[in-house]
Amino acid sequence: MHARSILLLRETSTGLESSRAREHVWKPEALTVRVDVYQLSLRFPRLFPDPALFEDTIYLANRYLTENGVSREKSALIFQSTEEVLPVDDRNNPSSTSGTAKFPFEGKMILAEYMSNANVLLAYADFGSGLAAEDHSRLWSKGKIGELRFELHEFKHQSQTLNIPDIPELYRILKEKATPNTLSTVELENLHGQLFRPALAYVENGLRTSASADGLDLEIYAARDLSASEKASLERRLTRESGKDTIFIILSREPVPKPLPAAG
Repeated sequence: MHARSILLLRETSTGLESSRAREHVWKPEALTVRVDVYQLSLRFPRLFPDPALFEDTIYLANRYLTENGVSREKSALIFQSTEEVLPVDDRNNPSSTSGTAKFPFEGKMILAEYMSNANVLLAYADFGSGLAAEDHSRLWSKGKIGELRFELHEFKHQSQTLNIPDIPELYRILKEKATPNTLSTVELENLHGQLFRPALAYVENGLRTSASADGLDLEIYAARDLSASEKASLERRLTRESGKDTIFIILSREPVPKPLPAAG
């Protein structure tokens, strides 16, 4: 894994960025981190549209574990790769409505549609919370999210090691180059399966914690999430192309504009 930093030159008198960029090549030391990856299948006899399950779903695992006794410090080290709840049947086809029934919602009973025997697949990575696989299994076996009852239908665990940048060192270098702003790239390479999103969130969480403590502004973009014009706008500042594993990091001592579409 490698990383390169691009220091942006800015015309402070006009507020305009210089078209020239000075490149600083550096390689922060990589750390080997053990990550426990979990894949769950939750089976709901009757799945109603409960906001506890269907809203803000990227934090579903964190929220569930915290509500079941895990400290916020530990749950903050758990990063989910499942971004959307998509109920499926036993043949892995999208579940369909089975009927309507009364369901408790905001202190009263309402009539709501439900899906019978719907399965929800959930994947997340634990970056050192200290919870053992047995703890995760036990907690999910409690079987209740909001007003919904479920059974832990499938539980898979795998330990992996990742090479990721030393986040304190990465932040130190970014901070040194932020005069007042620095745009840098890091390559999150060789992350198989669903590990890219959790690794990205882990890096962002560590950098954002430090930036917040120093009163600095941090923005992170994954190249794969940007439109072609947004990517081109950032790449012009870097004078090189990004790849599918590239993340752009902007650390600023003053507000910076969002990526703009490429001209023409």
